[in-house]
Amino acid sequence: MLSAQTLMLLTIPTIIVVYVLAVRPVLRELPQFKALYAEADGFWQKVWAACGKSALLAGSYVAQVVGWIFQALDPMAELLGDPDLKQRIADALQTNPKALGLVMSIISAVIIAARLRSLFKGA
Repeated sequence: MLSAQTLMLLTIPTIIVVYVLAVRPVLRELPQFKALYAEADGFWQKVWAACGKSALLAGSYVAQVVGWIFQALDPMAELLGDPDLKQRIADALQTNPKALGLVMSIISAVIIAARLRSLFKGA
C-alpha cells in the first residue's frame, strides 16, 4: 500500500495530466475562454492571460502556492528525513505553519473566486 507522502507526490502530476489532456480542450471551446486561449501564445503570455492581466490575481496565485506548501510541510519534512523542519519554521514564523497555510489558501481562494466571478459576469 502506498504511503501518504507517495500519494501526495503522485497527485500533483496526475492533476496536471488530467488538466492538459481532458480539461483544457473543453475549456478552450467554451465561449468565455476563447479570447484567453487565443491571446496566450508563449509561456509568460499564458501565465499573464491566466491571471486575467491582473497583478492582484497573480499575487493570489502565489499566495495559494505558498499556502499549499505550508499545509504540506509535515509530509514534505518526513519525505526529506527532517522531522524538525516544521519546528524550525514555526520558530521562525512564531506561529503554526499549517494554520498559516490554511489562512493563505482561504484568502487566495476568495480572491480567485471574485476574479472568476467578474470574468464570467463580463462574458
